[in-house]
Amino acid sequence: MKENRIVLKKTGKRDAGGFLLLVFLLPYVCASLWGHVGVETDALRAGKGVAKAPSDTQERIRADMEWGVWDLPMEEYLVYKLAEIMPENYEPEALKAQAVLVRTEIVRARQEQGDGRLCVSGEELEKWYAADAGARETLSVYETAAEETEGLYLSYEGAPAQAPYFRVSNGRTRDAAEVWQTAEFPYLSGVPCAQDKAYPEYDSEVTLSKINFLHEIRTRFDTACSAEKLWEGMEFSYDGAGYVTDVTFLADGEEVGQMDGEVFRYLFGLPSASFEVRRTDTQIIFQVTGVGHGFGMSQYGANCRAINGETYDQILKEFFSGTELAKIE
Repeated sequence: MKENRIVLKKTGKRDAGGFLLLVFLLPYVCASLWGHVGVETDALRAGKGVAKAPSDTQERIRADMEWGVWDLPMEEYLVYKLAEIMPENYEPEALKAQAVLVRTEIVRARQEQGDGRLCVSGEELEKWYAADAGARETLSVYETAAEETEGLYLSYEGAPAQAPYFRVSNGRTRDAAEVWQTAEFPYLSGVPCAQDKAYPEYDSEVTLSKINFLHEIRTRFDTACSAEKLWEGMEFSYDGAGYVTDVTFLADGEEVGQMDGEVFRYLFGLPSASFEVRRTDTQIIFQVTGVGHGFGMSQYGANCRAINGETYDQILKEFFSGTELAKIE
């Protein structure tokens, strides 16, 4: 499962939310069976009080493939994207919440790119372009999620929200204001996710040799500082949710270099930046909790909420407090 990432052919300006590009990156049965699916959803379907995006639900997307360009409808692209990032056995309401977030990504990316057709990397689409009828049958749950949320995206103060998602938290999502030092995304605040600790791959361990670890660090900082000084002078800073925000290397009391926590965890293949460190004479051991960057919606947490009866609009309100559903018209 991949974290959220719409890869534009041309990148727009970066803001605090651009941090997510470094990681660059639910029970439901239809209303006829389960009844009420949320007052807000009902209002949206009736067209009441709905914010509108300057686009069209049938807007097409240009996917740059190795062999050329695949031009496809936005909603079709959304289905393929869903299939890449979320398990098909997750609850329908969780899949619908995820569909809204992917559509929000598309709307936001479209606005950042400006005029013209949205251009994205087709790297994740190749297998779907060539898929036979049998393979396409696996898309049915994703098609349903897209159809039952058609045109809906997440909005904050009339604009598409920054809507990150990831596999599973360490027990709490992260607060963007604390980590990014900005008040631009007040809806990205820490949310308790105690149920995430039941995820099968919640705990993991990554072991690296001391030699290889220090080689990567010295190459990164291009320093002549001795390996032992780097080894002894390594400090980790954590945010309130328990994720590493910065890794600082000191030698003789002087800073040799500093690395963002997300960059660090990708450099060494760690499932998340929520980790503790043990060192021996020859190894460094990372005890990791959670999978992903920790901002926005925990997919596993969303699925647990769906199992407990929450609808997709309720799930989204839990993870993105203060946002509302809007509809592309």
